[in-house]
Amino acid sequence: MNYNYEHLKEAVGPGVFSEWQEVDVEIYAFTDLGIKVAINDEYTGLVYRNQVYDEYQKGQKLKAYIKCVREDGKIDVSLQPNQGMHVFSTTDKIMEHLKAAGGKSRFNDKSSPENIKNEFQVSKKVFKQAIGSLYKQRKIKITDNGIQLIK
Repeated sequence: MNYNYEHLKEAVGPGVFSEWQEVDVEIYAFTDLGIKVAINDEYTGLVYRNQVYDEYQKGQKLKAYIKCVREDGKIDVSLQPNQGMHVFSTTDKIMEHLKAAGGKSRFNDKSSPENIKNEFQVSKKVFKQAIGSLYKQRKIKITDNGIQLIK
């Protein structure tokens, strides 16, 4: 099926979307800048390439978030919820990862951004914030060899 995206509006007026509002998107193109998405089948938006942490296909439908509406009305989209919520959901992923790995993991704040992205689908910055949060809650220990659950 070759869907036609020409009906999508390139710009949006003020007040149509709020920052971090959840929307439905469908991926319709890959460009040098990133991924073009149809937002709620009405507007076109862009997910910048440096904020893509997973593999996606044309025609894929997902939940996404309005990052911002620029002055020219163009819409920046994020495939992750805002930072605070993202850190919160990442702490859950890390806890599941640790439980599956028997309480110890080689991942820590010195792990490469690529390895973190491949394992947890987040940036190193979000990962570090998440393990920092777990550490402060006394749920994990951070060592030179990785992280581990505190019994």
